[in-house]
Amino acid sequence: MSSRETNIIPIEEVFKMRYLEQYVQTVVNYSSRYNNQCSYSYAPINLVGKYVKYPCYGDFPETYFLRSYGKWWKTSKASQKEYRPQDFDLLAAEDYVTLEFGSVVIPREIFIYEVYNPGAIVRIWGRLKTTPNWVLLWEGFPQKCAPRSRKFSPPLRKLNVLINLVRIEFNQNHLEYHTALDAVLLCGYQPESQFQYEIIKFTEVNILKALSTITVSDVENERKRDKDPIDNFSMLPNEIILKILEYLDLKSLSRCAQVNTRLNKLCQNQALYQNISLKIYWYLVDSKALEFFKKKIGNIKKLDLSWCNETQLSFNRRLHFDYYSKLQSILESSSQTITHLCLNNNYFVDDELLHRIAACTELKDLRLHHTFNWIRSPLDKLGHLVTLDLSLTNIIDQDLIQILISNPHLEHLVLDLCEKLVLIDSIVETVTLCNKKLKTWSSWKAYSFTSAGIRKFGSCENLEELDLGWCLMCRDPGDCLAAIANGCKKLRRLILSEWRGVTDQLLMPIIHSCKELTQIDLIGIKGITAESCEKALFLLPKLRLLDVSFCDSLRQHEVEIWREQYPHITIQRSHSDYS
Repeated sequence: MSSRETNIIPIEEVFKMRYLEQYVQTVVNYSSRYNNQCSYSYAPINLVGKYVKYPCYGDFPETYFLRSYGKWWKTSKASQKEYRPQDFDLLAAEDYVTLEFGSVVIPREIFIYEVYNPGAIVRIWGRLKTTPNWVLLWEGFPQKCAPRSRKFSPPLRKLNVLINLVRIEFNQNHLEYHTALDAVLLCGYQPESQFQYEIIKFTEVNILKALSTITVSDVENERKRDKDPIDNFSMLPNEIILKILEYLDLKSLSRCAQVNTRLNKLCQNQALYQNISLKIYWYLVDSKALEFFKKKIGNIKKLDLSWCNETQLSFNRRLHFDYYSKLQSILESSSQTITHLCLNNNYFVDDELLHRIAACTELKDLRLHHTFNWIRSPLDKLGHLVTLDLSLTNIIDQDLIQILISNPHLEHLVLDLCEKLVLIDSIVETVTLCNKKLKTWSSWKAYSFTSAGIRKFGSCENLEELDLGWCLMCRDPGDCLAAIANGCKKLRRLILSEWRGVTDQLLMPIIHSCKELTQIDLIGIKGITAESCEKALFLLPKLRLLDVSFCDSLRQHEVEIWREQYPHITIQRSHSDYS
């Protein structure tokens, strides 16, 4: 805690205020979900209201589940590599959820009910929904916790700020399995009159100014005079200084630009801004920041604006015109140079912006995860895509087929939870004809598959990762696994969650033929026995992950024996209920 914060007198000691405890009223936003839109199982909406499972511990559909855990997702060749490694998040936040509470309070306590694999929470932010400024209330490193439920109550910063929105950030890298939250309770002091409210709002502005740090957009407005023209770099040539500056993050470059005139000029060099990642600065990115970068990114190649929309949108998600127009201008000016673009979890991505993206003719890597304010996609105008992530979007069959036809070099395709795809067998057929280089296919919870459509994956001889979780939940798989085993010899990762019709006999061709497999997910398959699992563990030399959660024919003591016999393999076994 800074000295400035210790000097703040809690406002409840000055005014008589009401202490209020309240649970979540609405889930505003999130970056990850396990459920499909028609299901409440594991859904973000389960955070609304009082807890229903705490203090029980276990895998409960009535709670909110985050999709990823551990490092297994990072090992996928389709996962995003850092565009600008210098701008790394020390706490490595991977996901977030934004929650609204019914009453405005000055936050003093928060209780987060974690009922499965706790310890992933790394940051808590607060904001009044009628203002754009987020305030950091707490941050800390992820924790390794015992396997029991936890009512997590970190010490919040004692700030006299009004909030009714809370944003929680997660880092699940260290977890052995999915984490689950049951509820969030916010406690604080509520103004008893409009007069109190206005007084607090007035003092809040001065508090935030005192606690604010220099942002990338402040560089244009704040120039420190060069009091000492002789500095440690005065004898170095510009080329050496530029090389040093390449290793700095964006905040450090901003500070260097204020040291003296020479460094200021060098910090404007476009070579320093070819790769930009603003994800960790999401709370600072505004129209001024975009305008600042626009002057420096004439040769930009990689741009990551993931999460950079929460301060630009009012609660009803109306677009902030100035910010939106600046982004359009950046895409237009860099349309001939940009090769990697990531706009994950941004509500400002609409039809018009997609047309701007489609004009970026050199794009190889495009990620639009959880963007759904667009209806029709013009992305078939692109022709050099290698990676395309359209998970949690409203992409439709005809548009996707045209994109696939236009991009013969496509290697990685992510379509998780794309619930508008109803002719996905036809999409697979297009892939077999037009995308011979495909290495990654992920269509988790795509329900329109048939076994005949899945059988066509056997023609994708370069396929290394195949995620078909929940795709044949209630259908007969036929001989599609045998076709995959026969044609996909390079397969490394296979997800078959909830393929309830799979038996030992149907799975055996995969075990005998796909010797490169490192990960197999068999969640919820009740027809497999210990025999097929033992053969997979013994016959697959590179296997590192086997998930047999909710495989009812397997016994826990069998799993424990396998864990002792194969300590180099992670064998997952989730449970439906612990007391």
